[in-house]
Amino acid sequence: MFELFETFIAVYETKSFTRAAQHLFISQPTVSVRIQKLEGELKTPLFTRDQNHRVRPTEAATVLYPRALEYLANWEQVQMQIRQRSLTKTPFKIAVSHSAATSVMPEIFKKLQPFLPELNLNISMQNSEKVFQLVADHDIHFGIIEKPIRGDLTQSFPLFSDELVLAGYPEKQTFFIREAGSGVSHYTQQFLKTNPFPIQHIIPMNSNDMIIAHLKAGLGASLISKRFITDFLPYQHLSDQYQRIFYGLAYLDEHDPLILKIIELLKHSSQFSSDTAK
Repeated sequence: MFELFETFIAVYETKSFTRAAQHLFISQPTVSVRIQKLEGELKTPLFTRDQNHRVRPTEAATVLYPRALEYLANWEQVQMQIRQRSLTKTPFKIAVSHSAATSVMPEIFKKLQPFLPELNLNISMQNSEKVFQLVADHDIHFGIIEKPIRGDLTQSFPLFSDELVLAGYPEKQTFFIREAGSGVSHYTQQFLKTNPFPIQHIIPMNSNDMIIAHLKAGLGASLISKRFITDFLPYQHLSDQYQRIFYGLAYLDEHDPLILKIIELLKHSSQFSSDTAK
């Protein structure tokens, strides 16, 4: 009904279907359809055209106009109240590395679900070094990265373990790598120093999804998380050196009691909670 009343008011005030459409940034046929629908709901015509094709409001339209204005004003007030209510929620910003975004973050989100009514939750994706810097600057409240970066202003703890595998087609002699600063990049550099097959082309990409798409197309090989392996993607296990850990990051001097409660929950419900508690 909001769109119907909004369109009715625009036609009533402009006395023109064309100008109403321009005002609302919609097409003139859309204006006509909405007015017809409103007339159908009310079972009475709202506008007529005179001999010069000018739009004239009917008596019913004149009665409806102030009530439509009141309806829209009430709707805007409701929207404002909802926005104000949302502003009272606690902001909770999370940044995660690219690999963690699709592998670890869904598990973290399950832990956060009971807190959603109290949180303004925002989740973004960055490389590991950027995530660390955002936490250190207290621009976000929680981060997930793929390497044990430590700082004086942050606390870190292990969340989940993950296995990196050689996926795709090494015989193509093309190797896709993540950009410098990503959590997997230092594992990749170590692998490239000791790889057992020739590589003619090394192609950096800043997206796991893009790399996996190229692997599935049979265009080369890459180090990726075993979590991303599908039935149609060949892979090889590597040594224990390629067992990595996803780490949780939080601002060391955090004071908000709700955020502290969430951080403690994540810390003690992690895969390594028994080790973390020691």
